[in-house]
Amino acid sequence: HSYQYGITLLVSGVNTFTAEVTIPSKQTRHIAQALPYMIEDQVAQDVALFHLITGDRAPDGELPVVGIPRELVEGSQALFNQFDLPLDSILPDMLCLPRKEGEWSLLFDGRHLLIKRSEVDGLAIEMDAAPVVLASVMEHWQDQPQVLRVLFCQEHLNENLQNWIKTQISGQVADAGFEVEYDEINSNDFQLICDHVHSHFGAKKPRFDFLQGRYASSGRRKPSAFNWKPLAAMVALFVVSYTAFLYTQAWKMNQEAALLDQETKTFYKQLFPRDKRIVDVKRQMQQHIAEFESGAEGQSFMSLLALAGEQIYDANRTDNDAISPRRVSYDEGQGDLRLDLLVKDFGKLEDFKTKLQQAELAVETASAARDKDRVKARLKIRSERS
Repeated sequence: HSYQYGITLLVSGVNTFTAEVTIPSKQTRHIAQALPYMIEDQVAQDVALFHLITGDRAPDGELPVVGIPRELVEGSQALFNQFDLPLDSILPDMLCLPRKEGEWSLLFDGRHLLIKRSEVDGLAIEMDAAPVVLASVMEHWQDQPQVLRVLFCQEHLNENLQNWIKTQISGQVADAGFEVEYDEINSNDFQLICDHVHSHFGAKKPRFDFLQGRYASSGRRKPSAFNWKPLAAMVALFVVSYTAFLYTQAWKMNQEAALLDQETKTFYKQLFPRDKRIVDVKRQMQQHIAEFESGAEGQSFMSLLALAGEQIYDANRTDNDAISPRRVSYDEGQGDLRLDLLVKDFGKLEDFKTKLQQAELAVETASAARDKDRVKARLKIRSERS
């Protein structure tokens, strides 16, 4: 779709995300500096890999954020530049849905569920996950609408699928205080989105256009006689290939996160073998620390254990299975935490000791010897703080 001689690239919302953050400052520079730190807990990958844009601040102070992988933006711009084509905008499809004030818009296209609840806030998910996600949305999203408008694209949905969708929605909004209206669209989702972008924005660039800041487009120009159809096919192939790549990366990240979570629980069980049910390692560790804070001895032990555990966690996050704790004991008389470890090599052992020392801990190597392909070591750790 193009408007005023500029080309707009629509990307699937599954490659993007939206969120809301609270940043008191209204200065653009301060917002840009704080935004990555405010958003990093809401994304599975490194936030530095994403290009982030913000919308207008809501009355309650929340700042809407939309993110997209930098590689997708840079790759698209490079491809269009290679063929001397004016890429004017990159827009997430779910934010291009038509929406009226006080309404949420839902679109089922046969493969995905697209949700738009404000100008720069929405969601795109696989159709199979729709029932679970709808339940979560209705439970956790605030500022529920007066009307939930469901858009059916007739080219993709048969009557049985429409009835299934209506059943799922009715089950999730049965107790909600808003109306549900169904609109049947006699076209496909792509045509619906393009028509809305053209009629609603015209020559004005949408607020959620990803080509801003360092990726701002260089301007629009008059059309040429260039045959764009072969290139369009190439672009479509690129987007499909890159989407498959992103799915693969997401799967790998989820696998690594699951492995790291399991290692964290294993380490926790070694420290607290009496705890049979582990739900939230961080919260349960904090509870143990709180229980020991009534006595100086317990406080010293738990403080040392928490600091050492934090460094082990950081080491294993950057280098999987770099350090494996085997036994923990505490010498009340000396105030020493004694830690038996299996380490990948002597270099990793020295790195671990250095990090402990940087955390104001005194570290003494009681023993260290090669054990097959690893190093078995015992460390004595005490606080250097007065």
